[in-house]
Amino acid sequence: MSLEPLFILEMVGTAVFAISGALAASRANMDLFGFSVLALMPAIGGGTLRDIVLGRTPVFWIENTSYVAVALLAALGVYFFADRPGFRRTLLVWMDAVGLALFAVLGTEIALNTGVSMLIAVMMGVITAVLGGMIRDIICNEIPLVLTGEIYATAAFVASIAYIAAIELGANTTLSLVIGVVAGFAVRGAGIVFHLSLPRVGYREDD
Repeated sequence: MSLEPLFILEMVGTAVFAISGALAASRANMDLFGFSVLALMPAIGGGTLRDIVLGRTPVFWIENTSYVAVALLAALGVYFFADRPGFRRTLLVWMDAVGLALFAVLGTEIALNTGVSMLIAVMMGVITAVLGGMIRDIICNEIPLVLTGEIYATAAFVASIAYIAAIELGANTTLSLVIGVVAGFAVRGAGIVFHLSLPRVGYREDD
């Protein structure tokens, strides 16, 4: 793949999601191997399942090892420089938000290029964005963010739908990618800043 805007965005998304995984490893006081594993999970986990479901073989990181290299470099960087606990948590959340928005639109774009319907493309975008983070959180023995009621998967849906809407309205691919990323990040960012969550349905102990 040439150094087109799409590939550059993929590298950026891989890096920021890898940083989020490495920061989670830092908070859990893991060794360098743990940093590497947790950096790889959000960086390539969702995209791996997407490619398998879409029949894109070999999967992207086997065909082009740049993704693995970028993720491991990010892990090394965090391993040697992330030493402030409060800072780690804040940076993890915001790096995850950036990666979520980027991977949602990139996953959608990749799916559309295989000829699937817009509905399936949106589903693939969301899977690309959230699955790796779920694996990361489970390894850290934490409830995945996508299951806690936070505005998380919703932001991935917004990013994917905004990208498709921009394409349908005639915007070029680069502009559509930017619109999708900004929309998804804005929704996730609002959820973080204002502590927004989806409404919950269930019983209370005093019912």
